Amino acid sequence: MKYYLLFLLLYCSADYVQAQKLQVEYEYIPSAMATFREQVYYADAVKTAVRDSIPVASATGDAENDELSADFSMMLNTGTNYRSIVIQKDGNSDLVETRTLQGKNYLVTDKFPDIEWNTNYTETDTLGQYICHKATAKYRGTTLIAYYTNEIPVPAGPYKFGGLPGLIVMLYNESANPNYWMLKKVSYPYNGDIPVDEKYILSLPKLSLEDYVKKDEVLIEEQMRIMESKMPVMDVVTVERNKVRGTVEQVYEWESVKGK
Repeated sequence: MKYYLLFLLLYCSADYVQAQKLQVEYEYIPSAMATFREQVYYADAVKTAVRDSIPVASATGDAENDELSADFSMMLNTGTNYRSIVIQKDGNSDLVETRTLQGKNYLVTDKFPDIEWNTNYTETDTLGQYICHKATAKYRGTTLIAYYTNEIPVPAGPYKFGGLPGLIVMLYNESANPNYWMLKKVSYPYNGDIPVDEKYILSLPKLSLEDYVKKDEVLIEEQMRIMESKMPVMDVVTVERNKVRGTVEQVYEWESVKGK
């Protein structure tokens, strides 16, 4: 009887771990110009998010939007497809992600802040086939609004987000340039592999997130100055640029500390 109970416990544990293995696909929409495909894998309390840098083709048949999307891709990386990969373990504030700078890949380390989700909302919404609950949280200078479903009890979501009682179905942030993630496909339980070469990722040159952001924004400023130098000079007109990031991350921890 003792061995039977032990076997049953191991069997149930294995079945639970298998059920926790998940693969989903999100549409990531950083602007009206382009949509990106983001694959998210969750297994053994580790989430891996993989996003292509080239926008997906428009399904609207709108030639003008397709042209804008293609131009946006060329502006970002001259049409070369780089995979942005985020690897994040539950309960660990240290995450890693791959980012590109001047055509070179880096492994960027991020001291991810604790996200305190407010789930005290009574209303529910049906998104696709899922009954969803609302949650909100403050995150790096913006407010996140998420809708998650208890029907898939996996604490995963797009990009760096998760930690809710169920899978995030939709997420966006309040900003002048909001970013949106919409769930498109679900494979649960998932029996496949995670298509990430960990040896390659760990071999990349390392940068902290703070160092990466500073280097990247210096390059952006240089590009803006070059563009402005080519524009016709207008009398009595002064153009001021406020620092508004197009990403979901608006204000970083080191900027808050220094009062920037």
